[in-house]
Amino acid sequence: MEPEQLFTGALAIAIGTCAFFIKRILQTVDDGQHRILKCELELARLMQSEKDLHDRLDRIEEKLDQLLSRK
Repeated sequence: MEPEQLFTGALAIAIGTCAFFIKRILQTVDDGQHRILKCELELARLMQSEKDLHDRLDRIEEKLDQLLSRK
């Protein structure tokens, strides 16, 4: 084998290894983004649920006030 062939082979292996690690890092970042999005969606759902509950309790309170004021 000539030194040029060894160098070319080693360079190909190094580039392939770097590409593999870059792909894994990008995949990890993408997975993290999906988890964050999932958490944000759950938080938004919980906040909406809390708002709906407060609105419902406010309406119940108003109706109770009306009932108590009639007596």
